[in-house]
Amino acid sequence: MNKKDLVQYFIVNKDLPMSKGKTAAQVAHAATLSTLTMMSKDSPFQERQPDFIEWVQTGMKKIVLKGKTEELMKLEREGYFSIHDSGLTEIKEGSLTVVALPPMEKSEAKERVGHLTLLKN
Repeated sequence: MNKKDLVQYFIVNKDLPMSKGKTAAQVAHAATLSTLTMMSKDSPFQERQPDFIEWVQTGMKKIVLKGKTEELMKLEREGYFSIHDSGLTEIKEGSLTVVALPPMEKSEAKERVGHLTLLKN
């Protein structure tokens, strides 16, 4: 059996004026929410739990991409983990800052987010 190339993707909303620190905090929120949800016995992603366990055991590979608000909203409508800001610091309350996919095969994720580019700064 071939080893799976499991990756978790985070898509950051580049339409928002977030500092590097704010962006890091929002991605951390998404990582925490997705992990807690994946570990829950009533997770909406129960069929993905074996991949989640393997992903944890093999280093928890993550990739952070950038996208526009519309792209994040589409992923949110598909049921992925979304983070909306509380509006206490840099951006407006309710702003969609990050969407995280559950850990999945890189080839499967490319179908959803392959058109997006890496967040580099």
